[in-house]
Amino acid sequence: MYVSCQLITHIILKIRTVESTIVYIMNLGRPREFNTEQALEAAMQQFWCAGYEATSLQDLLDVMNLSKSSLYQAYGSKHELFLRSIDFYQKASVNELQQCLDNCLTSKAFMKRLLEDVISEATSKKKKGCLLVNTVNELSHRDKAVSKAVLNGIDNVAGIIKQAIKRGKKEGAIKSTVSTDTLVNYIVSNVSGLRTMVKSGVDKTELTPLVNMIMKTVY
Repeated sequence: MYVSCQLITHIILKIRTVESTIVYIMNLGRPREFNTEQALEAAMQQFWCAGYEATSLQDLLDVMNLSKSSLYQAYGSKHELFLRSIDFYQKASVNELQQCLDNCLTSKAFMKRLLEDVISEATSKKKKGCLLVNTVNELSHRDKAVSKAVLNGIDNVAGIIKQAIKRGKKEGAIKSTVSTDTLVNYIVSNVSGLRTMVKSGVDKTELTPLVNMIMKTVY
């Protein structure tokens, strides 16, 4: 009888050990719980500040506060994370522009604010520029997936500017016979150029006359 009880006790302990091992293994494969939006925004900020090539995996792990396994399970790879960061950036930018347009009393006021916001960074010590423009200059010409993501972002931004141009024509502030699409492309290309000039260190006093010229050309 004593032997039987001892054997049962041994079996129970073995079962518990196996159960504990299974739970441990399952936990190893389970990603850490974290706020995916905050982590993605942190990655986006890192790519925005340093660029894709200069951002290491360790940089991403540090700013996102993730383990390597959690990052890979949630985002797949550094490249996939970069694509999602571009999408996060463009959506945030578009939402911000839409709110600005909705809150501005006129199309002209919106456009003036847009251009002045672009050159305002010229006075800051750390000039990040625009993630979309930065990415075009860095690697979109050699990465089709990145190029597609950037073009999608630019198209969405252009969509807000198109709303402003149409509104300006309806308000009578834009009397030009130039097509709406051409004016949109004109604004987008100038915004891109201004951002590049800001990042390269051109002083704001040199950029302000350009803003005024753009405004006079359109309005």
